[in-house]
Amino acid sequence: MTDWGVHVLDIAQMAFDELAPRSVTALGGKYRITDNRETPDTLQVTYEYPNGMIATYENRMFNANALYGGPLAGRTYGTVFHGDKGTLFVDRASYVLLPEKGSGLQETTVQSSNNHGRDHWRNFLDCIKSRQRPNSDVEIGHRSTSTATLGNIALRTGLRIDWDAAKEAAAQPEAKPLLEYKYRKPWELKV
Repeated sequence: MTDWGVHVLDIAQMAFDELAPRSVTALGGKYRITDNRETPDTLQVTYEYPNGMIATYENRMFNANALYGGPLAGRTYGTVFHGDKGTLFVDRASYVLLPEKGSGLQETTVQSSNNHGRDHWRNFLDCIKSRQRPNSDVEIGHRSTSTATLGNIALRTGLRIDWDAAKEAAAQPEAKPLLEYKYRKPWELKV
């Protein structure tokens, strides 16, 4: 799940100013694909964050029906925030606000240019010149990738992974081998 997981979980972590989940559970597997890939075709991962936020990542291959109906019909991926005043849907091309009855909010849809990453590249190149931190710096990328990787580890071990973000360590010893990379000889990483 590290490909799409990174792109949708980073939005949730950014919105709530969270660096990493404190626990992760996952269910899924290869139920339709019969090749040699390790990637599950069906997956649901639940993340619990220190501030009480619960985030769920879901992936279903081989089904053309989108997760959403109504004003969100036809959207096949995105990040959805459910609150007591409304629901906010965000993807790389738009955001949609769907108010709860009596909230006083108006249904709103805003389309972006969806310029296929050109804004990210422009920001990156500008930051090379200015020595400023980019909008999506390496630390954000690391945290987003770690979050998605923890979902994979929870799936592979079948365990609830309790994560210490400061130490970057799992409480479950069964997760440790999946948190380390074994380099092919003669390659090694010395820190």
